[in-house]
Amino acid sequence: MTFDRRYFEDPDFPPGLKGGDEVRGYGYYPEYFPTVQGQLSALVELTSARTLADLGCGKGALAAYARRDLGLQVVGLDFSSYALGYAARGNGVGWTLRAAITAIPLPEGCCDAVWCNGVLQYLEAAEARAAMAEIARVTRGVAFVSNIAAIHAHAEWGRRDHLTRLYLRPSAWARLAPAAAAPVALPFEGESAILLFGPACAGESGALALRFMDLALARLRRLGALERTPPTLAAFQRRCRGVR
Repeated sequence: MTFDRRYFEDPDFPPGLKGGDEVRGYGYYPEYFPTVQGQLSALVELTSARTLADLGCGKGALAAYARRDLGLQVVGLDFSSYALGYAARGNGVGWTLRAAITAIPLPEGCCDAVWCNGVLQYLEAAEARAAMAEIARVTRGVAFVSNIAAIHAHAEWGRRDHLTRLYLRPSAWARLAPAAAAPVALPFEGESAILLFGPACAGESGALALRFMDLALARLRRLGALERTPPTLAAFQRRCRGVR
């Protein structure tokens, strides 16, 4: 509990550069929440989702946003009982589960959309691979999996952060995912993100990934969370369309 309390309440506790944002419940930077709002709302529209699993929900701010603003039935999962207690009391997240992400206690294909941000980076590669398999198992529609960008390993973050184990590019994260989930690496800047696809979206990964990026970038612009068009966007679009 001491670790949990410090992690979620102390802005100077590693990983560094938090800005105290865990106190409000999500993300390491106060300006980051509009980014996840834009990405999640795009994912929900893409999947016509009614149910969402927020894996690594922390203190539940995003789960609360999904329930309150997007009208979803949400389950928040985290390994921290301290964070989950706050999620239930402070953010009104009605259904929470304490569990490891490598053994998610949910039925196969039970969630229209799955969200997992900033969790797998703390695992070793074998554990991250097992977690990806579990995420794919519970996903009926589309899962968004995002972690810290590889470039941060050599920045101030990496010098202060003693918890992160994996600083990987999106393509490397995609290689850890099950092939059956048709992983697609995404070109967002500042994070290492991929999509995984469940049985309801089988065979549509390229087209859905293109639609997701279009929707998400439009939302980020509107929310003031996009400084520039990702420089690798054109290459991503060519790959998804099968054009060299």
